Amino acid sequence: MRLYRILISVFLLFNIANINAQESHDFEISKNLDIYTSLIQQLDLHYVDEIQPGTMTKTAIDAMLKHLDPYTNYYPESMIEDVRFLQTGKYGGIGSTMHIKNGNIVVGMTYPGFPFNEAGLRAGDIILKIDDEDVFGKKMREISEHLKGASGTSLKVVYKSAKDANEKTVSLKREEIVVKDVPYFTMLDDSIAYVKLVGFKQNAAKEVKLAIDSLSKTNVINSVVLDLRNNGGGLLIQAVNILDLFVDAGELIVSTKGKTKKENYSYKTRHHANYPDMKVVVLVNKNSASASEIVAGSFQDLDRGVIMGQKSFGKGLVQKVFPLSYRSQVKITVAKYYIPSGRCIQSLDYIHKDASGKAVKTPDSLMATFKTKGGRLVKDAGGIIPDLKLETKNSSDIVSSLMRNYEIFDFATKYVYSHDTIRDIKKFEINDELYSEFVNFVNADSFNFTLPIEIELDKLRSFSDKKNYDITDELDALEKKIEVSKKSIYDDNKEILKPLIKEELVSRYFFNSGRVEAMLQYDSEVREAIKLLINENRYYKILHNNN
Repeated sequence: MRLYRILISVFLLFNIANINAQESHDFEISKNLDIYTSLIQQLDLHYVDEIQPGTMTKTAIDAMLKHLDPYTNYYPESMIEDVRFLQTGKYGGIGSTMHIKNGNIVVGMTYPGFPFNEAGLRAGDIILKIDDEDVFGKKMREISEHLKGASGTSLKVVYKSAKDANEKTVSLKREEIVVKDVPYFTMLDDSIAYVKLVGFKQNAAKEVKLAIDSLSKTNVINSVVLDLRNNGGGLLIQAVNILDLFVDAGELIVSTKGKTKKENYSYKTRHHANYPDMKVVVLVNKNSASASEIVAGSFQDLDRGVIMGQKSFGKGLVQKVFPLSYRSQVKITVAKYYIPSGRCIQSLDYIHKDASGKAVKTPDSLMATFKTKGGRLVKDAGGIIPDLKLETKNSSDIVSSLMRNYEIFDFATKYVYSHDTIRDIKKFEINDELYSEFVNFVNADSFNFTLPIEIELDKLRSFSDKKNYDITDELDALEKKIEVSKKSIYDDNKEILKPLIKEELVSRYFFNSGRVEAMLQYDSEVREAIKLLINENRYYKILHNNN
């Protein structure tokens, strides 16, 4: 009886402690909300100039969420189309990409069949006004908010044509823009299919299936290369649905674990596989994240496909969108996910930050080892480590500078207005004559780039001046050698730049699908995937290697 009374007392004390802790937590939230409300009221009453409560609140919320992780985000009503796009791949807008150069808002790719393209705007045109408001110098977020909106709503755009530099005005209506997750698919040889997947929105799995089935109508396919490079992820359920195409029912694909019980869930395949015997190579790189890593990691853990490329990004967090007042919404990290072997591939710890406030990377020494279904050893290495690692070529300084300054883009804009079309993507080549045209265009554009060695040389000059070292002649001689080497830099990087120029030129006539097709001709990683799929012994040896 005495033991019983003790147990009852402990139980009551435990519950009282929990209640007190919860009450303290609730009071802390209520107190801080009251402080914030009082602060806004006092600022509104007494600050010398008029304040913008909406803008200030957005800034405060963004700063608060930044303390958590990069994926927990607040969306005011004006950004509601962004949320819809994340979930569905659809948004109300004009169907075009944009970028900023020298303060100008430049039209990137316009999607055929959508408002901008139908109204005659093309890549390289400069947006001057949207609904009578000048846009020069504005940030991309502001431009996006101007252009996006409910389908059927009107807007007026004034732009300068890249073709003839004339100002033109168009009135158009926003439409529902649908961005495909599979922009391109093709046969790599008689039996190997290629599917490029760029996202995981609500139709991703259906698009992958449609691509393979379409190719199967005229080909006997025994293998597929699923390209997830630079795919930042999306809806978790679409990753599960894609595995459902290749893996029979009942296999665990991913489980989630969060603070609340409803976030703890296991996702299994539900149907008989559509392609149970098809060999699979999944291509990944450092920008393959989230749902891409669920797909790649599950293929690896189930010994169902070979992963090739470079180590993936390492995002093992799950987000959900919740409604807030006044049609605003918030995307919150609610759980971590675990792939079939039990691994969580999250790379950064956002709760424990270093002295500078940056998230801490999990050290290699703390990597745990897991086993695949067939017994192969794999690690929770802050990303998916490929079964076959492929070296990637680092972009040279000149190439990076040309891309950042949109020189290849601008050259393509000039080219397209003197060439009606490209007849055959595969036969179209950037010959030496066309490459020289590009180099001359860049030089005429007064493009300047600085090599890292030039920066170091400037530092050395400053240091020698301070110390009164007499090395001016030596530094001048080094500077002349650098200038000589810079003159040959376009020849040195010709083989890297030619494919990039071709991709941009082709995209002007054949849009995203043309860009991917042009890229494939130079893609060494795809060639390695083909070699592996042709060599069945090597393919299955990788999958059955028990380390």
